[in-house]
Amino acid sequence: MANRQEKVAALARDAVGAAWWTMPGGKAGGDGWHEYDDAVPVVATTLQLLAEHGPLGPVWWRFGRAGRSSLLEALDSPHTREAYDERQQAREEKARQEHAELMATLACSDCGDIPRQEHGTEYGPRGAQQWVRRPGGRCWGCHQQIQEHRKKQREAKAKARLEAAREANAKLRPCWTCRGSIGGKEGSRRELTEVAGPNRLECPDCEKTRRDKKLGRLVLPLPTLREQLAARVSTPADPWWQLRVQYATLYPAKDRR
Repeated sequence: MANRQEKVAALARDAVGAAWWTMPGGKAGGDGWHEYDDAVPVVATTLQLLAEHGPLGPVWWRFGRAGRSSLLEALDSPHTREAYDERQQAREEKARQEHAELMATLACSDCGDIPRQEHGTEYGPRGAQQWVRRPGGRCWGCHQQIQEHRKKQREAKAKARLEAAREANAKLRPCWTCRGSIGGKEGSRRELTEVAGPNRLECPDCEKTRRDKKLGRLVLPLPTLREQLAARVSTPADPWWQLRVQYATLYPAKDRR
């Protein structure tokens, strides 16, 4: 009898079966529903099963399904579109909750702003990444404010270094060659970062020009006796005069060819 029921069910498959539907895109993980609009529920059993379990027992087999169940279960139509919609709403609510919890971890540490997107990225010139929103970090607006503040601090420190270097170099003798600041060309990196020593005769720019053009050592005329006497009285421990006399002795102008 069971074999005969299976043959009848196979012949009536198109009439008793419920088509399975899913939403496109696969966002439900394969979940879907049965469409029962055109399906006819057909149940069957055997006299032997009725005798053993009675009509209320798990003796009924609905065509198109596996196994036997009670009559109410066999006539029931599970996995409907309504049931699917409820499950989908539960999935979406869970996703929204997880998203909200994640966004809370990305709240700006300064202003407390909570983003709407999971990740935010800002790109600068030539596509260089400038900022990425991270847990415990700042929003783009606060990040820009911090960067601007740091930029102003760097500029202030650079200005202070420049003024200190200029002030120190102004107390020294000028470059022997160009008669400019011994610290270097005004506004140059050397003037900003270096304080010239008291025994320097040329500024860094003139020294570089001398090397590049292969002009050799700096040639100086010997100081006059009057200059030497004046130096001994006014600046007896000035290293500049010591180097000045040394250069004039080793590389005198009269021996230059």
